[in-house]
Amino acid sequence: MTAASSPRGPADAVPAYYPGCSLDGLGRAYEISSQQVLRHLGLSLDRIVDYNCCGATEVKNLSQDVSLALPARNLALARSMGRHQVVAACNGCVYSLTRANDSVHETETRERINALLGRGGSPAYDGSASVQHLLEFIYQRAGPERIRSAVRRPLTGLTIAPYYGCLYTRPKRYTGAGKTPGTDDPEHPHFLDELLIACGAKVLTDYPAKTICCGGGHALSDLEVSVAFSASVLNEAKRAGADLVATICPLGQINIENHLDRIRAEYGEEVVRPVAYFTQLMSLAFGSTLRQARLADNFSRPDLFLRGRGFS
Repeated sequence: MTAASSPRGPADAVPAYYPGCSLDGLGRAYEISSQQVLRHLGLSLDRIVDYNCCGATEVKNLSQDVSLALPARNLALARSMGRHQVVAACNGCVYSLTRANDSVHETETRERINALLGRGGSPAYDGSASVQHLLEFIYQRAGPERIRSAVRRPLTGLTIAPYYGCLYTRPKRYTGAGKTPGTDDPEHPHFLDELLIACGAKVLTDYPAKTICCGGGHALSDLEVSVAFSASVLNEAKRAGADLVATICPLGQINIENHLDRIRAEYGEEVVRPVAYFTQLMSLAFGSTLRQARLADNFSRPDLFLRGRGFS
């Protein structure tokens, strides 16, 4: 590891990496482009073997204890690897992992959770791992200056709306946003803004929808509400003059893109903007082709838009 020291862990520690379900499925482009970015920056993560679904936000509606045991098992696996720090690329996963971390500090809850883990043959968990979003990890271990020096093809001429989503820094009790070293500002996050600016893009730092909900939590229970939330992300991007939207969460990315046909029908084609993972755009800036950065994988086809702007 050649990266600088992180406030969340010693300089010689390679954090455990929890990919979650999405990055091995519909979010595969996020996974691949993330690895490209880490390689360019000389950063390493140690993938957790035999990880399980974190339970996202749905399982707690059925069982509070199971919703805590699922992410706690992943944290316990990281500790069994000798890792104190866990990095996840999904807002929903970070939420689940940090929620479990918070909960196991209560004695009775910890005993119930560890009893469940023991029944499945998993190691017990004591709450001793820290959790960090991939965006925070890249920002803290590399930073804008190092990223700027790695750029080979600046994103010049692109105006980007940075979309963080609602769970990136919330709830603060779990994420420690604004209080724990290495975390982003809970009210006005800026890590994504700075990284994309370092890549040469014009970033709409005052984009009003950057932390609103994408509606993912309502996708199954109330489709109309979910579509309205996703449309708000794109509506505000259009109003602000964005060419495309950059995301940091596969749940947000997939939810918005799944609703594109409905958004077109209800709000008009002019509202739609290409949506890309921030790591896809960073990989492009570091010299990857549109194909290598997997930009054709996205339903909104940012590759077609970017090809029209001179990228190949």
